[in-house]
Amino acid sequence: MARASTVARFMVIAAPLLLATHLIAADIGVERLAGRPQFSEGDALGYFIWKDGDTFKLRWTTFGANHRFSGRIVVEGGEFRSFKRIDPDTERKVLVPGRPPRVRRGPGGRVRSVRGGRAPVVATRNEDVIVQETERLIRFNTETDDDLDGAEFEVTGDAALLRFVLEIDGEPRPAEVEVGRGNFKPAEHPLVVRLR
Repeated sequence: MARASTVARFMVIAAPLLLATHLIAADIGVERLAGRPQFSEGDALGYFIWKDGDTFKLRWTTFGANHRFSGRIVVEGGEFRSFKRIDPDTERKVLVPGRPPRVRRGPGGRVRSVRGGRAPVVATRNEDVIVQETERLIRFNTETDDDLDGAEFEVTGDAALLRFVLEIDGEPRPAEVEVGRGNFKPAEHPLVVRLR
């Protein structure tokens, strides 16, 4: 009986300590984000986060299979100062090039006939959204098969932390998140970055 009560007392004392240790480990310092992680467009699956000067950078890419990347970035204790979407495809892809009108000229250079041209066939990615919804929230929902996409942003000096909620195909995939020059894998969801 004494042994059982000793174990129970130990659990009452140890459980909060273990929980506190987990909560402390669930966030990382901003210094972990220094430098660009190693990755290539289309040669990795996941998210890559780093800080370059005052700018935080978030990118995602895939091995060539189609995946949906979605999530949000929340700043606490401050606001986003700037926000810029990154998309190398410039949101448009020409599927079939256009053709200019064909002009037939007769003797003396006079126009005899004009045959109509054709406008290009362009695919747009209107379903992809990366927006700053408020001063404290960036939300995104994109689909990609092998390219690189992402966003860059800066925060005000009074910001205390950033919270990254990142999903691939609607599921949290913390093992697919790498940060900073050393490609550190925090393996936490959500990823919380302490700024001070």
